[in-house]
Amino acid sequence: MRPEEDLQKVHQRRKNRESLLETLESIVVAFVLAFIFRAFIVEAFVIPTGSMAPTLYGAHAEFRCECGYEFAVGVEGRLVRAPVCPNCFLEQTVPERTTVFSGDRLLVLKYLYDFQPPQRWDVIVFHNPNDPSQNYIKRLIALPDETLELVDGNITINGRIAHKTDVAQEALWMVVHDTRNRPTRRGWEPRWLADSEWKVRDAGYVLEKVPEGPKAAWLTYRHRNGQGRPANITDFYAYNTGGSDSRTLPVVVTDLGLHSRVTVMSLASVVVAEMRAYKDRFKFELSPKGSDQPCRIWINDKLVAHGAGGALPVGRAADIEVANVDHKLMLLVDGARVARETAFETTPEGDVTYEPRHLTQEERDRYDDPPDEDLRHMATEVRIGVRGGPAKFAYLRLDRDVYYLNEDIHGGRIVQEPGRASQGNPFHLEAGEYFVCGDNSPKSFDSRLWGLDRPVVPERNLVGKAFFVYWPSAGWRYGIPVAPDPTGWRLVH
Repeated sequence: MRPEEDLQKVHQRRKNRESLLETLESIVVAFVLAFIFRAFIVEAFVIPTGSMAPTLYGAHAEFRCECGYEFAVGVEGRLVRAPVCPNCFLEQTVPERTTVFSGDRLLVLKYLYDFQPPQRWDVIVFHNPNDPSQNYIKRLIALPDETLELVDGNITINGRIAHKTDVAQEALWMVVHDTRNRPTRRGWEPRWLADSEWKVRDAGYVLEKVPEGPKAAWLTYRHRNGQGRPANITDFYAYNTGGSDSRTLPVVVTDLGLHSRVTVMSLASVVVAEMRAYKDRFKFELSPKGSDQPCRIWINDKLVAHGAGGALPVGRAADIEVANVDHKLMLLVDGARVARETAFETTPEGDVTYEPRHLTQEERDRYDDPPDEDLRHMATEVRIGVRGGPAKFAYLRLDRDVYYLNEDIHGGRIVQEPGRASQGNPFHLEAGEYFVCGDNSPKSFDSRLWGLDRPVVPERNLVGKAFFVYWPSAGWRYGIPVAPDPTGWRLVH
């Protein structure tokens, strides 16, 4: 062998060694960076239970009802009952072999709270005060030095109701009925009762014959229970219907939101929505852009808010939202408030607030358990209509707000002793203490129920803020055993 060939081989061996060392060095650096990233910036967590459903899923099965609505049902071991669709209350057929998907996997911003204080409505991860070796995830509802009381499902802080941010509210709406998912089974009674001027078109309604004068053509919502009988709207969780929960006392919910996509065909077309929560009545008017009528809101026949002009584009669809929630009234077109001028107190976002009329216990009982099927005797009424000109609704979706229960119902038990911060039993937080609740209020083991002298999350137990679901509901999809739900990637609000 020639000397130059020996030198080439030696040089090649040296290059191979250097390449291997560089690769090993890169791997070590990558592991170190990943460790630092995990330890100090972002860490991944998996949701084991359904205490935050439907915001975040634990282990669950997935169903598609015949009406087309898709929903998840929590699975703790196995399904023991046939789940029920939240949109039409149809009892589902359970296959012999049910596919169970794992809980959502999410990323948590660690040490964020070293630079900014936690905010109400944050979804936080923390070390469980009962067992610090466990990580829990809940929604933060009360902050240090505040006095909390859960009143009629709402959160009150220092005697005043706490209003949710827009992103938190959007996350907490739960479907009551969506016309885009119409049941086809025999005996189904439509939820929306339409005046004769309306015609059903696909998932929505078209006003073909405009009423004369100031009269409006109405679409009136009629809620029905699982047996098909008219009933009040309650805190129904489809996610919980597959388990053995023996809870049998539903709670009436009056905080509702109505969403639609509307197209008005003329400058004379005015959309009118009306709601009632017990003895309080609310009226909303949406007028077209270019008309001489403003957008307006009334409470108990008193004008409380109006806009500078119309808001609905003529001949083009617009998304609208009308809501009574947290003692505030929301009126939005394409995500923007349209009745911001008011002498009343408003939220930072511009929603007008109110104090509900007093109810005696006898009056509440009568509304919650009405003597007949008359809508006027129910706890809520909802209707939407149009006057003055033609219009169409692409769909109608009615949602309810989360209702924070204040009795001890963990594990399906209902006992006489109330939970912490229950109505009439306010709870004061000291410095460095946080009060948390799960979005799935009937099934969440949280600050209301912890058997501690101070049922709070100490500041030292905070891990971070949940911000992104990076691997949603992994399970057997597309022939892949750990495939995620492709529709489930989302920010956590």
